[in-house]
Amino acid sequence: MTAGDLEDWARYGFSERLVRALFQGLRVGLYVVDHTGKILMVNPYAERLLDRPAQQWIGADSHDLLHRNADGSPISREDCPLSGAFSEGVYVRSEESWFTRGSGGLVPLGVMVAPLPMGGEEDMGSVVLFYDLWRHKAVEQKQAAALAAMEKLTDRLSLMAETSTVLASTLQVDEALRRLSRLLVPRLADWAIIDLLSPGGNGVDRVAVVVKQGRSGVKCRGLEGPLPAFPETSQAPMARVLRGGPAVLLGPEDLAERIDPEKERSVLRRRPYEELGAHSAIVAPLRTPRRVLGALTLARCETSSVYDSADLSLVGDIAGRAGLAVDNADMFEEQRRFASTTSHELRTPLAALRARLDEAVLYPADVDPRQTIKEVLTVVDRLKTIIDDLLVLARLRAGDPAAYEPIDVGALVTEEAAALTGGVPVHVDADRDVRVLGNRIQLIRVIDNLLVNARRHACTTVEVTVRRAEGSAVISVQDDGAGIAPQDRERVFEPFVRLDDGRRREPGGSGLGLAISRDIAHAHNGTLTTEDSSRGARFVLRLPTTDRRPPAPGTRGSAPDRPVTHGDSRVEEA
Repeated sequence: MTAGDLEDWARYGFSERLVRALFQGLRVGLYVVDHTGKILMVNPYAERLLDRPAQQWIGADSHDLLHRNADGSPISREDCPLSGAFSEGVYVRSEESWFTRGSGGLVPLGVMVAPLPMGGEEDMGSVVLFYDLWRHKAVEQKQAAALAAMEKLTDRLSLMAETSTVLASTLQVDEALRRLSRLLVPRLADWAIIDLLSPGGNGVDRVAVVVKQGRSGVKCRGLEGPLPAFPETSQAPMARVLRGGPAVLLGPEDLAERIDPEKERSVLRRRPYEELGAHSAIVAPLRTPRRVLGALTLARCETSSVYDSADLSLVGDIAGRAGLAVDNADMFEEQRRFASTTSHELRTPLAALRARLDEAVLYPADVDPRQTIKEVLTVVDRLKTIIDDLLVLARLRAGDPAAYEPIDVGALVTEEAAALTGGVPVHVDADRDVRVLGNRIQLIRVIDNLLVNARRHACTTVEVTVRRAEGSAVISVQDDGAGIAPQDRERVFEPFVRLDDGRRREPGGSGLGLAISRDIAHAHNGTLTTEDSSRGARFVLRLPTTDRRPPAPGTRGSAPDRPVTHGDSRVEEA
């Protein structure tokens, strides 16, 4: 090599350092062959990539040493595009070629062959560059997965935003839930069902069924309507969710066995699964911090993918938002009715009070002042009772925090029954050590109200039982009076609703007692209902049990002293 040659190469940036870097540091495999395919040179990266030392390369026939079919079998020289490029001195690019490694395995490679003059027109060779397709594909797959995850996240965020918009678009609960179902079908499910618990928690109303039809969802009113209540011991996924359990993911095997074990009782509940089909399903609670309102069920058929844990989390969030929307709509309607009824209930005694005072002012000679004052004080006492109960009800419905502690409800019921004097006798049959986590003062108010209410309507006796049943404390209070007509069993829990017999027996009541009692039950994640009985009225309070024991007296967190109750402050019948 002459000095002139070096000067010519320097024009192109040639230097010994750069040549060394290209050879040693190039992150692509490289080898050089003559026109017969014999390997003349190999770089270190090719050694490492194919796990072959340079000694195995130099002088070896590249076709015999490296080139294989995808299954590892030898490839004929005539069919090998790389060998053909060597002999013909042409460019070749292969998107996927398979080379053997020194360890005996195969590796897919992207290969490019370029002719390389070796010193004369007839002395031609080729340079071969190759890279690991597995690593390249792994990067592509990682990028594709990241892009798919981003698209999925964007779609889910969009769905959550649309969910909030749909739920806020109307205060009509049934319509809002139907709109939500049509949003989720077919975007997230092949069919959707929304079930709401009845106000007393002793029945289920299927308010929305939407089924995929083309690119939209259509209502299926034939599957809507009331459903029978689940037995207390039911272990069906829907029953567990309605009792406050977490969202449930059901695969094909679960749907065959677990969707509703009480098959003989559940024809209506199983109809959607049998008529619409389901390969995978999610049942999520419509839950608020105060209570469970119902359940959202989404299902996919065999033509759609099976739900996974990410879907379970998403559907749980959607159901939670739906629960809050239903609760807000219920509270709005309830507050509207409550304000209207309250104004009426307060206006009536105020009008009577005003009339009596006007009469005393206009006709002083004809009115006995002492008698007038006594009548006015009676009305004032009634107004005070109503206002006090309204404040209690407002605090309960606002979710004001209360101090909770483990309480033996059997002992509590026994104590409250023993504190009653005179009147109809109360017989208590209580299991021992039935504990709930609750606010003692609030639970005493419920129990006192139920006992006083039962004695008011009983003819000869009141029977009270306390039992532990399937994770719940069940307190039953039954009188032997006239009972409550089926159509009035839910009405008695509405504010200011008082049946004729109750007005006759206790004309001064506020009409808020049972409404307060039910709200206290809900605040303790329980229920208060009227149930069938062979005679009289039977009120049943259910509260979740706990295994916790109260601390020893005098220690931190010990139970407070039992509050004193007075005859004029007992809760009146609703």
